[in-house]
Amino acid sequence: MNHLSDILKKFKRTHLLVIGDLMLDRFIWGDVERLSPEAPVPVLRVASENSKLGGAANVISNIRSLGGRVSACGIVGRDDAGKRILEDLRRLRVSMGGVFSDGEFQTIQKTRIIARPRHQQIVRLDREKNGAIREPTLKKLRQFVLQRAGRCDGVVISDYGKGVVHERLLAAVTELVERRKLIYVVDPKKENYARYRSPSLITPNKNEAGEAAGIDILDDATLVAAGERLLRMWKARAVLITRGPDGMSLFRPRASVEHFSIEAKEIFDVTGAGDTVVAVCALVLATGASYKDAAVLANLAAGLVGDEVGTVAVPLEKLERAIKDRP
Repeated sequence: MNHLSDILKKFKRTHLLVIGDLMLDRFIWGDVERLSPEAPVPVLRVASENSKLGGAANVISNIRSLGGRVSACGIVGRDDAGKRILEDLRRLRVSMGGVFSDGEFQTIQKTRIIARPRHQQIVRLDREKNGAIREPTLKKLRQFVLQRAGRCDGVVISDYGKGVVHERLLAAVTELVERRKLIYVVDPKKENYARYRSPSLITPNKNEAGEAAGIDILDDATLVAAGERLLRMWKARAVLITRGPDGMSLFRPRASVEHFSIEAKEIFDVTGAGDTVVAVCALVLATGASYKDAAVLANLAAGLVGDEVGTVAVPLEKLERAIKDRP
């Protein structure tokens, strides 16, 4: 496995542009000892609270924790959550010329309330404002991408369907990456299924893959049918379908599907695992390594995320140890 370790050493020489929906993930941890007398719901005695970068910001956090350099592109509101995201990104030494503050935008927050000791998620609270993002802000995003993409080794789209990734932006990115021969990795959402074109790699989970392909994935045959349809639909060089505890499946034109079993001993939580997968795949491909290497390393990293509860950025040292511990 020396060649996998050699790939990790090249991460520090990569520079990726990450475009997408920046979020703040909040966690409230506590203990449930009784039901409420007011309603049949548990009473959580709060023990601790913390927050972490989420959504596209978690992709950025993972790239930085693995040694890569990042230029960020997205929107935050002029609120406490937006300020926290900006502070955390600065702490990570992320290039933030493409992160725009908009006073009419509410920073997206996801708050998960979790009961110990079994780490059971009781409920998730989402804070976001419905409605289109202002046109001047979208124009600034597109202009930044057009100016900055060519200076990077690759572009990552982390699409959570919240409005940052829109039709004109995707068209501009597609034209840029094709002209400059850049690595282009997409984590898709249904709002833009019809608009992705010519990615180097696109990473839907099983539900997204079935939805985008119009095929219910029930077994290996329907999985293969969906993967092959998505290759054609998105004109992708590769499609990596993530399947939770069942691992991942890699599809490439004129090649047999390759399956990768998850390498975690036990999956506690899958929060943010897709962000880790897209971050690792983009880094690996940006070094010039193969799609199979990207899938193997992303699968290892996803297993490390599943070992923990909450949004996790995988450290380079931990991934190195996982490579050495492989049988």
